[in-house]
Amino acid sequence: MTNDIFSVSEFAEYTGLSIRTLHYYDEKGILQPKRDKNTGHRKYVKEDMLRLHQILTLKFLGFTLEEIKEIIISTSVDLSFIETLRLQEAKLVEEKEKIEVSLEMIQRSVQLIEDEKEIDKDMLVSLLASMQTEKQQKEISKGIMSDQAIDELFKATSSEKLLWEKEMLHFYKETKRLVGKSSDDSEVMNLFQRFLNFVLDIFKVEGFEELESILKSEKVQDVSDEELNRFILEMEKLVPTPLTKEEEQWLDEMMTTYMTENSDFWKGEAWNGKRST
Repeated sequence: MTNDIFSVSEFAEYTGLSIRTLHYYDEKGILQPKRDKNTGHRKYVKEDMLRLHQILTLKFLGFTLEEIKEIIISTSVDLSFIETLRLQEAKLVEEKEKIEVSLEMIQRSVQLIEDEKEIDKDMLVSLLASMQTEKQQKEISKGIMSDQAIDELFKATSSEKLLWEKEMLHFYKETKRLVGKSSDDSEVMNLFQRFLNFVLDIFKVEGFEELESILKSEKVQDVSDEELNRFILEMEKLVPTPLTKEEEQWLDEMMTTYMTENSDFWKGEAWNGKRST
């Protein structure tokens, strides 16, 4: 800076900011230049450049203009400013986590749409809600599920989760297509067998007895029906189903019937043999 005094247009050109931004900073009381006594025009000096650097640095750190105004009023910085910085750090970490979740949601959604070519809107919304609320789902699962089961679900890689989402899309599509058929229909039976295999694969177990032992560790043995129902309700709030009430009712009835009629298969070695066929 070779000049001692700048007009607002000169200061805007030098700093790369717009005249409108400089006017706004003036109105907010965080960068108020002197005024020409005769014309009333703003006149910026070198000290204003230093103040602008302070503003832009604090803005880069994520502080609001109101917070910046309070900070720059002080003539010095002491240990109390550490707490301000730590609070801002916590806010930025939270924003970073949200951005990372959003980026992964976009990447997985793009991959799903590319692979499927076309996806029912309600199904996609359900999957997006599941992606978005993974952290909350993990939190409410504590005390209901064992640590091992939680790890298998929530520490999965993005690629693994993408495969699960594709499988859930298939399950939803087939449920809507097959609704109304009886439990002994071959396609219905194949759907449920594939879905149950899918559940076992998620938890990396060979049979439902092993799955039960993982889900129900010692610390969750005494979960009451009330606690379990509350957990299911909270999960439903986080992840809306893309199925209608009629489809859900049919699915519940058919799954119960299928599991009862094939109880010899989904317990122990008989189920393992069925999985491999």
